Amino acid sequence: MQKLAPETAFTAALAALPACLLEAPIGLAVSGGGDSLALLVLAHRWAASDGRALCVFTVDHGLRPEARAEAEAVAGLCRQLGLAHETLCLEGAAPRQALLRRGRHAALALALRRKGGRLLLTGHTAEDQAETFLMRARQGSGWYGLAGMRPLSLSPVWPEGQGVFIARPLLKVRRDDLRAFLRGEGLPWADDPSNENLAFERVRMRALLCNEMQRPETVWRLIDQCQTLRMIEDATLWHWMKQNVTSVEGGLEVASFDGLGPESAARALGLLIQIAAGREAPPRRESLGRLLDRIVSEENFRGATLGGCHIRARRGRLRLVAEADAPPPAMAARLAALQAILSGNAQEIAAAAGKESFLEELVPIF
Repeated sequence: MQKLAPETAFTAALAALPACLLEAPIGLAVSGGGDSLALLVLAHRWAASDGRALCVFTVDHGLRPEARAEAEAVAGLCRQLGLAHETLCLEGAAPRQALLRRGRHAALALALRRKGGRLLLTGHTAEDQAETFLMRARQGSGWYGLAGMRPLSLSPVWPEGQGVFIARPLLKVRRDDLRAFLRGEGLPWADDPSNENLAFERVRMRALLCNEMQRPETVWRLIDQCQTLRMIEDATLWHWMKQNVTSVEGGLEVASFDGLGPESAARALGLLIQIAAGREAPPRRESLGRLLDRIVSEENFRGATLGGCHIRARRGRLRLVAEADAPPPAMAARLAALQAILSGNAQEIAAAAGKESFLEELVPIF
């Protein structure tokens, strides 16, 4: 993973995005910490020179008394820069990392949509990517998951996140470089004490990188290799879906899994179940593997239920329909979104985003 200067990395990342995503106001998730504050300054300079509109959001979970003052500090800086700012209060949220993350993403997506935006920028860094790698490795993730966060993905929450993209333009920038950038600007930042709390897994992974892994470049090199493999896998899945998957009334239809290995076929099946059922995540890998074995090995496969989805064989094809009485909306648009992300091609994403149904009803699939 080649490390880049903050300004270079940010400009290159935004230049790689489809232009249609930059037309509406662009949202920034800014907590007041060093990473997001640097994101704010970089985005302001880029937007001012390129004639783009920004809106800044700070989420206050109501768990720390200092959080309100930190949000007010971000608001004050935004006033100086002439940027719109909104504090999103989520008081009463359960202090569990997964629930906090979901609540935060839901609030950000809804606020951005109210502004008419569809692109949210976050300040994830190269260290965040390495921490994600270690967390997923400890949890037993395969190489696909070890490729880490994508530079561009869809909001991980549904239905709040429909139509919202998330871009991470600082994934190739080191945290120390961002802090050096802020010191050069004469800007202080807030340090969240929860970032030192070893009760949280990400903090433990951060301590491992800082204290025991003197050369995190090893982790970044592994991430690069996994990302290369993921690009190849995604292209394979994209071509397969174009040829074998169609949206039908009430569900999705699969012609064949020919051309996919067992692991790729299980991954594809999981993504399609996620779409058909309207879920935020696919079923577990082990469950998908067992179901796929039945589908390809049983001569008279009668059907199964997994992840909120009915899977049935019909006239030589596989039909996926939601368990719920009413199917989730916009399955065709969701399929187009998935294919666009898997293609990794800006033109494909722009083409999908140009469809009215995609913009209005896009749902997150990662």
